Amino acid sequence: MARIAILLNDRCHPTECRWECQAYCPPVRMGQECIVEGPNGKPIISETLCIGCGICVHKCPFDAIKILNTPEADPTEIVQRYGYNGFRLYRLPIPPTQGITGLVGPNGTGKSTALRLLAGVEVPNLGDYEAPGDWTKVLAHYRGTALKAHFDRVSKGELRTALKPQYVDRIADENETVRGYVEAGGDAAAKAIREVDLAHVEDRKLGELSGGQLQLAAIARTLATDADLYLIDEPSSYLDIVHRLEIARVLRRLGAAKSVLVVEHDLALLDYLADQAHLLYGEPAAFGVISHPIPMRTAINTYLTGYLKDENVRFRTEPVRFVAHPPKAAARANAIVKFPALEKEFPKFHRSVAAGSLAKGETVGVVGPNATGKTTFVKMLAGVETPTVGSVSPGVTVSYKPQYLKATSPASLRERSQALSEDPSFDAKLFERELVPGLHLDEILDVALPDLSGGELQRAAVALALARPATLYLLDEPSAYLDADERMSMARLLRRQVERQAVSALVVDHDVYFLDLASDALIVFRPETSDYSRGRGEGPFPMREGMNRLLATVDITFRRDAETMRPRINREGSVLDREQRAKGEYYYESA
Repeated sequence: MARIAILLNDRCHPTECRWECQAYCPPVRMGQECIVEGPNGKPIISETLCIGCGICVHKCPFDAIKILNTPEADPTEIVQRYGYNGFRLYRLPIPPTQGITGLVGPNGTGKSTALRLLAGVEVPNLGDYEAPGDWTKVLAHYRGTALKAHFDRVSKGELRTALKPQYVDRIADENETVRGYVEAGGDAAAKAIREVDLAHVEDRKLGELSGGQLQLAAIARTLATDADLYLIDEPSSYLDIVHRLEIARVLRRLGAAKSVLVVEHDLALLDYLADQAHLLYGEPAAFGVISHPIPMRTAINTYLTGYLKDENVRFRTEPVRFVAHPPKAAARANAIVKFPALEKEFPKFHRSVAAGSLAKGETVGVVGPNATGKTTFVKMLAGVETPTVGSVSPGVTVSYKPQYLKATSPASLRERSQALSEDPSFDAKLFERELVPGLHLDEILDVALPDLSGGELQRAAVALALARPATLYLLDEPSAYLDADERMSMARLLRRQVERQAVSALVVDHDVYFLDLASDALIVFRPETSDYSRGRGEGPFPMREGMNRLLATVDITFRRDAETMRPRINREGSVLDREQRAKGEYYYESA
């Protein structure tokens, strides 16, 4: 075993503590310099002198220290290291000459770092954090490997790369039209706009687009760029299942002639999209290890079971398991939330929802193409939008988590929760005892909200929403920016909380795995006109009926994997695909 000491610099505040890490360290008390003050005034922890007792980890008031015992790692495999006690990345994915390679793993383990290194945005320092990266050393290090040829082209400026950014909501601040933004990527803008189905909004300003449309614009700009290597970071965020499959098909056509690397947390989509995958494991913000490439037919199952057989590494204590049947159907007689038929008229489009009800302990997924009215419906129930026709009962207590999150307060999550604890509409005990550990928020409680990553801010917002006692919880795209593990944990926690408190929840989301684990029923939205000027929602329907309605419009079928029971997309024209279509069963036949 190797011992790794990590200091999270953004959480370490040495002027606000008593240096408990040093004061209580057994080697320090025996006269050894195990923890000393560094040049920046923060501690430096010696990995050779550290005995792994973990006392400093528990004594640090800011949870800024991690002491990890990891499988013995070959130091020659370190690709990038940020400081003595900083994050380190082992190995890199190998870009294929053509085809699509996926990257899947927890947030904070180095996926985006790997993309930057392969694109040449950063030069690998090979573990020598005190010196800037040197191409001569990099080329010598990778002599005789496939990465040598890749970095040779990168170092000479001969490799053209196109990077699709992770956080697409940031481009909404640009004062540009869709056409102008995509044209800045390259000459193939018109074709790219058609491929991602944005022609009907190409004259709109970016700030007027929905989250899904912003994602499509970012993808279109990347496709418009003539490059040798395409690096696509989380292309499914904010996209509905319809557009996820359409984009997957577009990327597969791109991969037939180009080299494509895709970071993706929607495991069903990645399984359908990629030819092979590299799995990442490790400790978020501490270290990440990239596995050797695994064929796609076994990669996702390996990730869910948590055991890399060829490397003899187990990175998950318990395998992730799915059930072989759809979630239970709720009894509509136990309805505690009822809403009438609602309509909302906008200058250029109209949205309507049929009357419906939600039962005690029921979580209902809200699905359908983007821009058909899902968020508008949730906002009307939350009181953010006033319906043009119909009204929402004021007797229903609502807790709402919006689609877009922006932290404006400099306070930390702990400070925010403490401020809310004096409000009777906030359950501080539930927040501390169940939501913080259930959503893995322990380590970010003292981080300022504006400093949180997209996934961390998402988990924090969901926790704050669920801690407010309500009859109806409204969560708009809670899985955005979460990794696959976080999505599955959140789905189970949400379902458990709703059932235990005998309340109802409406969840707008597009991840099939998330919906499969969390939902009892579905409200299905669809466009009523080709230009999406009119959209309508109906339901709730039992899961099987709702998914059949949705998947029939997407024109895909799902089966369950024989080993893990996870949902898998059938290849078009396969035997199972044809058989399920003939029976009208698009939703999860047995494997």
